[in-house]
Amino acid sequence: MFRRRWLGGVLTAGAVAVGALALALSACGGSTAVNSELQEQVDKFLIGEIERDFHEALSRKDIDQMMGLWSENATFTAGPGKTATGKRQIEQFWLKSKAFEPSTEWVSDHPAYKLRVTLSGDRGTLHFECHFVDVDTGAVEQVTAGDFDVSRIDGRWLITNMVGGTAELSP
Repeated sequence: MFRRRWLGGVLTAGAVAVGALALALSACGGSTAVNSELQEQVDKFLIGEIERDFHEALSRKDIDQMMGLWSENATFTAGPGKTATGKRQIEQFWLKSKAFEPSTEWVSDHPAYKLRVTLSGDRGTLHFECHFVDVDTGAVEQVTAGDFDVSRIDGRWLITNMVGGTAELSP
């Protein structure tokens, strides 16, 4: 459970290191193919960071961090007939969710091997599961999944669409 807190700084440092490497290699005049491949790796890493920030925001009940992941006109479908449109509605959904209730003490984590990222230019997709673990008991209280569309907007990767779903706890 505490893995997420400890890794937070390491992963952020990793993002800086990957970015510095990309900058250094592009400054060396490497081939276009090498630069494209490196940019793709950097972009996939940054898209994957959305998952880390998403789970950290849920665990800390940090609505500002959560909303910083979404584009202005994003959509979020939580179930049949339950679609929030725009950051304001999405924020209201999260604030009313069980994860953000003051009495809920959950750590939100995920099985890393189930993370999937795709990339096509300035657009991509992201899939991951959320395992909500009760801090006091260690019991898994809820398991969900999310499928995301993401886009690079003003140089940042942001969620443009999320469809939440169910997941089964399995290896």
